[in-house]
This record gives sequence, C-alpha cells and structure tokens, in this order.
Amino acid sequence: LALPGRHSRRLSARTPVQLRVSPRAHTMQRAFSARPFRASRAAVEELRALQPLWNSLYDRVGRDHRFLRHALAESARHCEWEARQLAVHAHVHERASEKPQLLLPNSVYLPAEGGSWVHTVGNVQAGEPYQLQLVHSLQSEEHAEVCGGPLDAVCDAISTAARLVHPRRPTVAVLSKPAHKLALRTRADVRGVGAKLQRDHGVAEVLYVSMADLAAARVDAAGELRLGGTSLSLIYSRFDFSHPSGAFHEEVGGGGGGGGEAWGEWPAVEAIERSRAVMSSPLGCRLAHRRLVQHALRRPGGLEAFLERDEAERLRAVLPEQWHLGETRELEEASALLDAEPDGYVAKNMLRPRTGSNATQDRHATGGGIVAGGDALRALLADEVRRRWYVVYRRVRPATHEARVHTHTGETLDLVGPAVGVSEAATFGVFLSESGGGAVLRNETAGVGARTRTADPQHLFAAELGYGALSCVQAAG
Repeated sequence: LALPGRHSRRLSARTPVQLRVSPRAHTMQRAFSARPFRASRAAVEELRALQPLWNSLYDRVGRDHRFLRHALAESARHCEWEARQLAVHAHVHERASEKPQLLLPNSVYLPAEGGSWVHTVGNVQAGEPYQLQLVHSLQSEEHAEVCGGPLDAVCDAISTAARLVHPRRPTVAVLSKPAHKLALRTRADVRGVGAKLQRDHGVAEVLYVSMADLAAARVDAAGELRLGGTSLSLIYSRFDFSHPSGAFHEEVGGGGGGGGEAWGEWPAVEAIERSRAVMSSPLGCRLAHRRLVQHALRRPGGLEAFLERDEAERLRAVLPEQWHLGETRELEEASALLDAEPDGYVAKNMLRPRTGSNATQDRHATGGGIVAGGDALRALLADEVRRRWYVVYRRVRPATHEARVHTHTGETLDLVGPAVGVSEAATFGVFLSESGGGAVLRNETAGVGARTRTADPQHLFAAELGYGALSCVQAAG
C-alpha cells in the first residue's frame, strides 16, 4: 500500500494511493481509514445477529403488495412516480414465487453516546465490496480481530443464484450507470466484482450494462431475458433506482431534474421482473426499503406482521423515533418537540432521491440532504408543500473518536479536535431462496464494514469525505 508521507499532516502532497494485489496493481479510488474502527465484540456480534432478521423482513415485505400499497398510499396520491412503482409491483410481484430471489441488503448503525446503537439507514445493495476488501487487506495485516467484508459471500451468492437459472453456463450482467456517467470509484468496484465472479466463482460470462443497454433486452416465450444473442441469468444491480428527485412530480419533467430520462427505465424494469432472470435487488425489495415503509413497520404491530414477537422487538429497539410531516397528528407532535428542543432533531427526505455520481455521492443537488438546525427545520415545517416529503428523526448524539483517513486524491486528513471523527458500522446481508416464499438457501450476515467522517457536517473536511471513508471494524474486548 503506497500511502502519502509518513508524518502526520492535515493535508499531504497529492500522491496516488495504491494497493498492490499480485499480479496486478489496483488503484484505491475511495477515501479510506488508516486504522479499523474499534467496536466491542459484544456489539459486533449483536449487529451481526440482526442482519438475518432484516433480510427476512425485506423478503417478506417486498412480496406483500397490500402492505406496500397501504404504506406508500400517501406519496402515491401526490406523485406519479410513486404511483407507477406500485402499479408495476402490482403487475409483477406474483412472478417472485416462480423464480429464485436474491437480496443483498446492508444495514447502517450509528454508535450513540452511552453505548447504544441506532439503525440510521438500510440499503438495497452491498455497498462497495471490492474496495472494502482492499481496505481489509491492509488493516488485517496491521491489526488483530478485523472483521471481513462481504465480497466473497456476495460473489458466491451471485454465482449460486445464476446457476439456479442456467446451471451449465451462468451469465451475469452488472448493472450501473453508463461508464461516462459513473464515478471512477464505482467503476473500479464493479469491475473488481466482475473479475472475481469469473476468476473464482466459475461465472462463464460477465457483461457490464446500463439501463439504456437493458432497454434493448427482450423476454422470449420461454421467459428468458435476452440481450442480443445472450440469455442473462442474473442482474447484479449497482444502479440507483431511487426517486429521480426529492419532490413529488408528474410523469414528464415535473418536480425535479432527471425525471424525464428516469421514466424511460420502467419498460426494462418490468421486463426484468417478468423474466426468468434473477435481480439482485428486485422491485419489492427496493420498495421495502422506502422510508415511509420503514415508518409503517415501526408502528405498533408493523414488524410483528412479518416477524416473531421477539425478533420484532430486537429490530424495533434499534430503529429511531420518527414523525412523518405529511400526517397532521405527527406534524403537530413534531412541531411541539422542535419548539422544546430545536437542535434535537433532523429531517430526511422520504423519497430518498438518487445520488450524484461524484467522488462523495452528493445528494444535495436532488434534495436529499439532511435538514438540521432549528432555523432550517422551522423553515421546513412552515413550507406546506415541501414538508410533506420529509420524516423527522430524533437526533443521535454520536460517540466520537480520532482517526486518520486517506482520500481518493491521496491527501491525508487527521480527524482530531474540531474535525474529530465519527464512524458508522454496516452489516451486509445475503438472502437467497429457491423462489419467493420457497425454500431459503441462505440467510446470513455476509460481512461487516464501516465509514468514517467528521462529526461536524460543516467542517471543511466533510465535503472531502462525503458519506465517509471506508474502513473495517475491529471487534475488541
């Protein structure tokens, strides 16, 4: 690992950061931490034990159209995009019972002062498994008890699922943005995963495709998803299917940038769901991750509709308190709470719009940034249109720690003093069944990782790190 200068500095010379993995040299395109994030062994074991519950929950909720329709009814009444998602799911959700189901979710937790952990977000795909593996290669050589990431388990699950469709010649299509729109760190990651699938897991062919490419795919009479002369076994999705903007809008160009182009994706989405091909994050799973769905699940009886009572209690214990500003009663309650403690809450866009494709995954351009601070929150609550798109959460006071991180440009940042760091831990899941509701072949925690950033979102290092520097987790004591 060729790191910048050995002496501690706020910013070093812009020396490329490379991790040499024989027989080739690979460039690390993602900011990463020099040392693993330390967490207690008990905490790591408990978070790992929760991930199979999340896996099962997303599988079951994603196949329950009635529940999804009820949870998303408010947004579907006001937004054509939201209505279209539910309409497509109504057409295709029964197809899940006829083909393998593969989910690769991850769950992100923030350690709070006092030792508790709060589930801050669930994602439909396994982050950046290849680049996290590069970080693990470094950190595990220099530190003991460093938890592994999900790369091996994810690749094994992808190849196994692909063989359930085509046992003799499995073909995997890796779906992402077109290369000219794709951040270099993501491009490096998907290529790393694709190479491993062929080299170590016997996948006969790996294609790298965009939604524009898949628009040409057709479902034949046998249900094969054919792209040109190739039958696709599985689509490993690294594409952001989220809402194209942070506002309700109509079909063409309403409410935010990117809506027109995004509408062209729906025929391909329907074709994939109707075909024999496995999708690594099917439409139902994506809907199950929506913030309004999470809000509905947290209500009394929500989780219990899909899990045993003790399992539901374990997940509810890590879910944050939340109030949807589109509901009158919850708006009034949130307003009173904010009056009493203006800095005790944050608001997140329930539409969770697509990220930008830059080095730091910018959400602000599409309205996805977190709203925090008394003045900003009061302005949000006063805006009768905009507030309907938001859910308010009790603010977590995170446990902080010092850290040193290396950016994708080769700079060294010391997170100390005003720039002190905070880390979130992530557990990565694998869920594979023979069919929706059929025999479960795998339901496991595939790995653990972390990301580190400044505790102060206004600090100048925050923009450099974006969502945070990749790191592994060290289970200590």
